Amino acid sequence: MDRAWQDRPREEAYAFNPAFLSSLVCDFVREFTKAKHEACPVTLAFLAPALSLHRQTRTRFPSRTVTSLYEWLQNNEDVLVDLPRRNHALLPLLRDGMKFAVFQKVIEFSDGHRLIVGPKKGHFTPAFLDAVSSDMNEVVAATRFLAKWFAKSGSEASVLSGWGVRP
Repeated sequence: MDRAWQDRPREEAYAFNPAFLSSLVCDFVREFTKAKHEACPVTLAFLAPALSLHRQTRTRFPSRTVTSLYEWLQNNEDVLVDLPRRNHALLPLLRDGMKFAVFQKVIEFSDGHRLIVGPKKGHFTPAFLDAVSSDMNEVVAATRFLAKWFAKSGSEASVLSGWGVRP
């Protein structure tokens, strides 16, 4: 892990702990592979939490994946304004979550930079989601939605380009 959790601000340690981020990535990978029938690019697994954890972005997502990602981005260009800073700030935390997920065997690397679900369960269970806040449920639902939306929106390069991200 990059930095000791006891050295992090309390809010950061609670909201962005490796187990939570690990499960978020696991859910994303599971939903992506189910929708696209192929392994998930690691770059997309890093992008999705930066979007779903940001309330002002996730509340504007469409309700269905039939909405074109690229048309939605054209109509919501302002969500891209602060995305590079948020991605950069979240990167070390997501790295910790990814390391945790790989160590716990809930995700595995496959075919270069692609991820698949591992042999151990790491996703959010219905019982867990019943016990947490509505905000946490919104984050998980948005992450699952993004997995399906990205899977339907073309290549990894196209999705990243749409969000203004270079791998």
